[in-house]
Amino acid sequence: MTNFLLSISTSEILTYSLYALAGLVVLLCVIVIILKARKRKKIRDEQKTREVEGVKEQNNVRYSEDATIVDKNGDINVTLVKNDIVLQPRKMVTVSTRGPLKPGKWTVLSAYGNEEKFNIRIGLYVKEYKHGQEIILAEGDEICPTSTTIILR
Repeated sequence: MTNFLLSISTSEILTYSLYALAGLVVLLCVIVIILKARKRKKIRDEQKTREVEGVKEQNNVRYSEDATIVDKNGDINVTLVKNDIVLQPRKMVTVSTRGPLKPGKWTVLSAYGNEEKFNIRIGLYVKEYKHGQEIILAEGDEICPTSTTIILR
């Protein structure tokens, strides 16, 4: 009876070793692909649970389908509809016919449901405004929320 390992040549041992190594690499690649797919599925499922009814997405911006500024109970209804402009605190924006903020009548809305009053600087003066109050902006006016983020509709 001869020993099996002694009957195999060195080139056959290398060939079988390379086959085993290639099989191991393929197995590792399959495992990595499966783990990545599971992670993507988990992220997708999390995003579905965070979706809210009455919201549509266009060009990676989420818009509310309901544009009312106060709900049936009289509470603030925070909505973002197309052509709304979001202004951040301490960032001055100039009113211009060529810019995103055009001259005319705008409704000032709170970006947060618990803030009914907030301060806005228009020109040189800071004044307190309420959610839903209308303002008129002229060409060249500078507007800057001082206390919180606001929405102009």
